[in-house]
Amino acid sequence: MNEKLACSTLPKGYFPIRICVGTGLSERFIEEARQNHSIAIVQQTRPKGDSAEEAVIAVPFADKEMLRVDFNIFASEMEREHGVKTAFLMESATEFM
Repeated sequence: MNEKLACSTLPKGYFPIRICVGTGLSERFIEEARQNHSIAIVQQTRPKGDSAEEAVIAVPFADKEMLRVDFNIFASEMEREHGVKTAFLMESATEFM
């Protein structure tokens, strides 16, 4: 079971998005994405063992598609940087709505 690091309520007008990435990369993605988007961390977990990091972030509904573009660019950069395909998942986290 992953250790929960943060949990808060979904801000009004924001859309929840779950991201799952390799260890150490969710915080890096969130930090980079905050340069272009207003992001709230709804829930974040620290993985145990080899499991992927998972975070539920929230962005204004209007920014959701641009965040997806940024996420795909980030995934490509990490694959180039690490030389291996890294597991990335981004999906709606509607249970937080």
